[in-house]
Amino acid sequence: MNIQVQKEHYLKRKYGDLNRFISYFYQIDLVQQTLGLNQRVSASILEIGKGNGMVSDYLKKLGFEVTTCDFDGSLKPDYVADIRTLPFSENSFDVVLAYEVLEHLPFEEIPKALSELHRVTSKYVFISLPYRSTGFELIIKFPLVRTLFKKLFLDIFLRMPLKFKGIETSGQHYWEIDGFDYSLKKVRALLEKYFKIVKEVRPVLNHYHKFFILEKI
Repeated sequence: MNIQVQKEHYLKRKYGDLNRFISYFYQIDLVQQTLGLNQRVSASILEIGKGNGMVSDYLKKLGFEVTTCDFDGSLKPDYVADIRTLPFSENSFDVVLAYEVLEHLPFEEIPKALSELHRVTSKYVFISLPYRSTGFELIIKFPLVRTLFKKLFLDIFLRMPLKFKGIETSGQHYWEIDGFDYSLKKVRALLEKYFKIVKEVRPVLNHYHKFFILEKI
């Protein structure tokens, strides 16, 4: 397995744009929503794919016990390992995070990775995957919107499939969710062989990332 993303890439301005920080919010907030405030001290989390350390550092400051694992040793994770052969015993962690990781493996290798995620978690797995598409999104915010709708804003979104050569030219992703070869239906069916899909989330203003909260079965 080759290192597809060099260490320096995670600190480039192009990488750390607004969309990325929107994704960071969801990566952290979904953990907080699912585990709750009273489980921070006792909950153990494995983050696979450390990146620049933004998410693991923040979760640690919130009080979670976080272990990091990455294939790239230059990122200085707690463990250097392949997601397909994790060096942990069964049920080692309450939660395993694999955000924007699985697309870096050939699709035929995903069952092996999901099997390992299932093995080392005792409760949940949180993943996000790139969703190749274009779309129209309208955010509406006005006085009393929170009082009337119990939301910070109203979000109207229409997704449309899109074909482009981004994967082939970037050399980083083997596959992405799309409306053609790797449909959302196909991806869901694969995930459901190992987990119960508890929740799916499309981040506001960043429809390229698709989040799944998965429960061990």
